[in-house]
Amino acid sequence: MTSVLIAGGATGIGRACADALRASGIDVYIADLHEVADLDDQLPGRVEVGRYDLADPQAPRQAVAAAVAAFGRLDGLVVTAGRHVVAPVEEYSVQAWDQTMAINVRAPFLLVQAAAAALAETSGSIVLTGSTAAYRGSAGTFAYAASKGALISLTRSLAVELAPRGIRVNCVCPGWIDTPFNAPYWSMQADAEAALASVVARIPLGRQGDPADVAGLIVHLLGPGSAYVTGQSIVVDGGLLSA
Repeated sequence: MTSVLIAGGATGIGRACADALRASGIDVYIADLHEVADLDDQLPGRVEVGRYDLADPQAPRQAVAAAVAAFGRLDGLVVTAGRHVVAPVEEYSVQAWDQTMAINVRAPFLLVQAAAAALAETSGSIVLTGSTAAYRGSAGTFAYAASKGALISLTRSLAVELAPRGIRVNCVCPGWIDTPFNAPYWSMQADAEAALASVVARIPLGRQGDPADVAGLIVHLLGPGSAYVTGQSIVVDGGLLSA
């Protein structure tokens, strides 16, 4: 493995993946709508950045083409880009629903569709990012939960379709990870500090996860150590769903 495209690598889990891969000497292309700041120039793996709005149906193919052009090949695809809108059911807008599905479901499919030919040449690996929201209910997160459930099913179908071409497809499902991505949920709580304490109290490992906790699994799924693993959705939640 020499090069990986990370869609949504500006912050959080995606950024942790980029740093971990580059630390191992792997080149990374980051495709994100947001600015990518504070990149470490001392890491052995090279990095290129492109600004893309993945809600645009043309953007996934453009990002893949740019990644292949940057490094001459593509060995892995990681999709961590996501949208999370929290609102009461009566106030949940059609626009919020459609935008969430465009980023969380359509964009991953279009990225895989665009990257399949290049990944077939390298027996590449794909890791999508789901969520424990696919397995449990949570007020106000309707489109997000539905989209992550869809992503798990999409993972299985893609894995079956692409296995004969040597491409593996897996999904990582984080629980409560300490990133700005969860801000919409905390902002909806009457007492965000108390809500966080309640969440942590239910996690057997006694803390929120760090982006690096998820990145470690993603990097493993990209590499040869998981060569016989495909079509799986793996939960990373400190034991919360088991409690």
